Amino acid sequence: MSTDVAHARRTDPMTSHEAAWSLGDLSEKQGRVLALFDARTLATDAQLRADYQRAYGPVAESTVRTRRRELQDLGLVVLADTKGVTSGGRSCRRYRLR
Repeated sequence: MSTDVAHARRTDPMTSHEAAWSLGDLSEKQGRVLALFDARTLATDAQLRADYQRAYGPVAESTVRTRRRELQDLGLVVLADTKGVTSGGRSCRRYRLR
């Protein structure tokens, strides 16, 4: 089965992820969020947002979460588990590349 979505493997270098989203199948912000998984095997939305801000500057709280969800809808990111922990000590979801 073929897919029209360009993607890179988790183990691929950052340039591969940049190439995948530069083809036009992914938006710039989606590509950035996808690239954040290069540094993390598993990530919560809060971790992704913090990583995004360190790498690219300020971003609204919902922006990274929305882009992660879009990547999930495209089949590039999947729910890994619910063993993450929020800053308030509650459990939360963690995601990984497919």
